[in-house]
Amino acid sequence: MYIPSPTPQPSPNDSQNQASLNRDIGGTASSDSPYAASQPGVVPNQPNNYNTPAGTCKFPWAATNSDNVYPVTPDQSNGGWAMSPNQLCTKGSWCPYACKPGYYAAQWDPSASLYNGQGSMNGGLYCDNNGVLQVPFPNQYFCVKSMNNTSIRNTLGKPVSACQTVYPGNEAMIIPSVAQPGSSVDLNIVPSSYWLGTSSQFYVNLADSDQNQCIWGTPDKPVGNWGPYIFGGGQAKDGNTYISLTPNPLYKEVGFNYNGVYNVKIACTAGSCNFPPTNECKCENGVCSMGSGCTVTLGPGAKAEYVLY
Repeated sequence: MYIPSPTPQPSPNDSQNQASLNRDIGGTASSDSPYAASQPGVVPNQPNNYNTPAGTCKFPWAATNSDNVYPVTPDQSNGGWAMSPNQLCTKGSWCPYACKPGYYAAQWDPSASLYNGQGSMNGGLYCDNNGVLQVPFPNQYFCVKSMNNTSIRNTLGKPVSACQTVYPGNEAMIIPSVAQPGSSVDLNIVPSSYWLGTSSQFYVNLADSDQNQCIWGTPDKPVGNWGPYIFGGGQAKDGNTYISLTPNPLYKEVGFNYNGVYNVKIACTAGSCNFPPTNECKCENGVCSMGSGCTVTLGPGAKAEYVLY
């Protein structure tokens, strides 16, 4: 079985508000990007006007790039890095970056050995003491296609955002995948070779949400980590992929209810999918299969989707 990512906890550096990034993140890199994909291990130097305070490493990608990198709140102090808006990519630190839907960041601290211990924050590139970005795996691309076997299909009339946590990193749910009305979006379900065998975790917002709701929520603001659902998944060493659907306990604990909230079910679209004993995995009106949620096993070559209805 895969190792689930820990439940994230907010840090003192987490801002409650992220500035808007006014572009669609419901797909992959634009085919008309002016930049060719970088060679593995070669940090690009694409012009951008992102925030870069003195003593920090500049985010090296433009908004449109062929590396499938997604800049997170580039006008804030993080300057595009997959960090909280007021965190800096300072000299002598690791700086995670985000990838577009269906891709995972394939660079991290190779010396980390515990998924919940020292080094668990060390994702992305290393900003050395000279302010030069170092690439830990020179032969690896920055963003790599995920398992390509799981998506969200939105049958609703409004968009819905799924917010992936940054891990390794500060575990903030700031990497968006937005399912537009009547459309689908790929989810980044990681392979077994991903960092220390950990999985992907997504906090899923209410309808009429986009990348701007991929932030830390509060007990009176059901967005981000307070959204109604949690999706998760990853490939195990046995070659199978395990994807899960659970109601978010934080959402229920503070008194939010599921009246008027959309329903979710996992549907197999190709190959062999193993469902729980009830032969279904769904949440309707706040009641989920198996009581507290369910997991579906996708055999090699199988595909599934989270259907919002």
